[in-house]
Amino acid sequence: MAAVAMAVLLSPSAALRAQDAVFKLLRYEWTVNPDGTSDYHYRHEVQILRNRALTAYADKGETFVVYNPDLEELTVNEVYTLRADGGRVDMPQNAFIYQLPAECADCGRFNHMRELAMVHTGMELGCTVVVDYTIHRRYDLVDLTLPLVRECPVERLEVAVNVPEGQEFVARLDAGYEGYSFGTFDESRDGANYRLVATGLQQSVAEPYLPDGFYPSLHLFNGTPEWYPAFDGERFDGAVEAMGRVMASRSVRENLVAARNYVVDNIHLNDIAPAHLGYTHATAAETWQSGCGTVTDKAVLLAAILRSEGFSAHVAGADADQVGVIVDTLEYRLSLRDKSPLSLYAEARDEETNVSLTRRPDFRPDTLSDGFFRLALSPVPWAPAVDARRMALSRRAPLASPLCDIDITDEYTLPKGMKLVGGKKSRSASHDGIGSVELVVKQSGTTLKVTRRLKLQSRLVEPADYARYRELIATWQSLDHILLQQKSN
Repeated sequence: MAAVAMAVLLSPSAALRAQDAVFKLLRYEWTVNPDGTSDYHYRHEVQILRNRALTAYADKGETFVVYNPDLEELTVNEVYTLRADGGRVDMPQNAFIYQLPAECADCGRFNHMRELAMVHTGMELGCTVVVDYTIHRRYDLVDLTLPLVRECPVERLEVAVNVPEGQEFVARLDAGYEGYSFGTFDESRDGANYRLVATGLQQSVAEPYLPDGFYPSLHLFNGTPEWYPAFDGERFDGAVEAMGRVMASRSVRENLVAARNYVVDNIHLNDIAPAHLGYTHATAAETWQSGCGTVTDKAVLLAAILRSEGFSAHVAGADADQVGVIVDTLEYRLSLRDKSPLSLYAEARDEETNVSLTRRPDFRPDTLSDGFFRLALSPVPWAPAVDARRMALSRRAPLASPLCDIDITDEYTLPKGMKLVGGKKSRSASHDGIGSVELVVKQSGTTLKVTRRLKLQSRLVEPADYARYRELIATWQSLDHILLQQKSN
């Protein structure tokens, strides 16, 4: 048996939540059978440390298991609670509730899906909830990326994969962000069998804007490159009328975002794991007609729509939940899970957003009282999506940031007699290697000029530089309106 061990020290600098619970054991096992079926075995033993664990996380006081009766058969092996004094409370039969998953309620295509809700009994501080079940599947494919960090610590995590002798199988462990320690990992292989044991896993970091690949994960795949579904090549002309309404901008990027936003807003998302559907997807026409689909269904639809509109588009992302579009030799990515900004992909990510222009927005202030007016400034659509309101005073994990060099001047024409309250305004900040920001508001006659400049120079902001980066973002976002006063004659 060949074994590879990777031991790392627990990082004292990870920003952790208070521990509400702890997984004493978390076990995943996949067994591929010679007859073309497979079995997925899951077990967890989680100890409740605070009352909050029963309310903040639904899977502590309750456990939900989604499955597809057309392809899967669920067997509950055992569910019980070990009380703090060692007594065992087995779950009564009326605590097992079979229902339609909430994400399937608005989609006729998925009304056959089922969810087993297990309402745990005998709950108290210090108790341990044990859940053990098996799902038998009528296919033998295993293709997934398993995150190895949870919302609470994991003392021991076990992963096992068993495939028939001679079958190819890939297990790729990504240990997470370099320089941060999440626990100890021990991999081993014995013929066709794979094992991973992880101990002392930290809980997830309570900070936003983490870089891609920050957490450790395990990718499992026993298929072949030829197996992957034919995501691309389909065109869909059924949305031409709708796209004609939403893709009306002169900007190619704005049209791409508008098309994506239309699909996100008008096609209901059924967040079903691909395994429950046998790793298949609907056609663009099926998703459009039903008005619902998985995130992959929605990506297939958007890519087909964009190809019909003349774009070079393809389904992308490790979870097939994005659409990649080639524009002027650069590839942009659109998420189908939300309306996040258009982003550059791979090597193109080193490209920065460069914008320098003068705009003349309409002057439409809000009337306050006593001759005062509030003018909401025209937004800058190219600005980074980092929100200063979500940024704590300090940080212990790196922050992912876009590169940009933005210089925008908005010129408003004011009515005669209207003045800028307080006169000229100027704010600025600059930090070597991180970036700079400058905001200037001044009036000349009936012209109000608002200049906003922002330069961000680092894609990865380390904790030591975080306070200075936060100052830049907070300064940039501090100017969203100005006050004006109409002088009486």
